[in-house]
Amino acid sequence: MIHFWGNPWTAVARSLHQGVFLLAARVSEAVGAKRTALWLLEKLLERFPRYRRLYLWAGRLCFQLGRLERALRHILAAWPRLGEEELTGERIGTLAGNLPRRDAAWILATVGDYWRRKGEVKRALSFFDRALAQGCASAVLLSSRGLCLLALGSVEEALRNFQEARALGGKNAALCFNTAVALSRLGRYGEALRYYEEARRLGFGGMELYNNLGFCLYHLHRYQEAESHFAEAYRLSSGDIEIGSNLAACYLKTGKAEEALKLLEDLRQRDPRDPVLLNNLAFALESCGRREEALKLYQEAAELAGEDKNHLYLLNLASCLVDLGRYAEALALCHQLAGKMSDRRLWSLRASILAELGEVSAATEYYRRALGLTG
Repeated sequence: MIHFWGNPWTAVARSLHQGVFLLAARVSEAVGAKRTALWLLEKLLERFPRYRRLYLWAGRLCFQLGRLERALRHILAAWPRLGEEELTGERIGTLAGNLPRRDAAWILATVGDYWRRKGEVKRALSFFDRALAQGCASAVLLSSRGLCLLALGSVEEALRNFQEARALGGKNAALCFNTAVALSRLGRYGEALRYYEEARRLGFGGMELYNNLGFCLYHLHRYQEAESHFAEAYRLSSGDIEIGSNLAACYLKTGKAEEALKLLEDLRQRDPRDPVLLNNLAFALESCGRREEALKLYQEAAELAGEDKNHLYLLNLASCLVDLGRYAEALALCHQLAGKMSDRRLWSLRASILAELGEVSAATEYYRRALGLTG
């Protein structure tokens, strides 16, 4: 009987093709050309899609290049039976634990970023911390971990992670922007401004950048510059209410009260139940001398915000009552607020009211509290 054999040259040619691509990928990675190495590996995987080690190699390069979603796709391709719903810890932890430490680290970090993008930042942090324990202190991981901490309100620690990421070579536009956000939340507006400007030089743009630049400039009392940035952000956002309100605040600071009022009234038509917007509109009305109208809006804002969040609106309401000469009502409101908040603005307002009522001794004590001189 005649036995049929395959063409040996087909296997040889296939082996040669694979070997050339692998060698080229290794050389490219060795000389720092990671993008080229990744391209070669992904081309190779198109022809030979069953090699898990190639997916892991390609995934590691994606991680190092900051392409975390693409790195996740390679993880899922390496284990076809592993669904995204299994990326919860135990299953992926077992698979990663069977790999060299270097691969386990980037896989855990990539899965952590997956959960960060899903909004589950505490779960994401657990993966990032496990990756760090495996020695994966990379700029990509620290940057993603910083975003989780920022979302959880741990701003100081987030800032440290962003700064460590920059020290490891992560000087990209997004990292500059995130560092600036952390600095801004800490009230370090001058430093934040420098990072926002660096992010812009590196190519970061859009509505979010202009709005945040305007926010920093506003707090640095550079109102005209802030106004131009808010105006650009407002244009790019197609009329975002929060940005429009920021722009109106700049109009008030630069003596354009009527423009601020018109803008805020237009915004109110779109969302008549936003307490922040109503508060800002009331403030603009006060600036135009329309205090009775402002009083009603402060009251409405306080009611919409609810008891847990209406302290600022009630404080503004009390201040407006003072301007209208209704001292008894204002003082009663301050007494009500004293049980809910401890704020120097409240002490200052109470001092002003008592001074108007001729109670100089009590007014002096509240002025001292406002200045932080007594408890």
